[in-house]
Amino acid sequence: MTFVKSAASALALCAALGFATAANAADARASDCIHMAKQVSAALNTAPQGKAVEDARDQAQTARQYCASTMYAQGVAHYSKALELLGKS
Repeated sequence: MTFVKSAASALALCAALGFATAANAADARASDCIHMAKQVSAALNTAPQGKAVEDARDQAQTARQYCASTMYAQGVAHYSKALELLGKS
């Protein structure tokens, strides 16, 4: 019975943390897009050429499109992916 209570508590905590993370992403603003764009641009300027850089440029382009369409959370997510691809996350 204790295992079931512990598992239920753990599941509830994970769900709450997941909702909190999603809520923070939904709170993204234009300034977040601008900040992330600068980070990605700097990372791209110093990265050695390769597949990861090409993929990061594609992610950054997608991010710019989302941010320009006021879909800031999606834009920030793509900028984050670009940084991850460049090893700067």
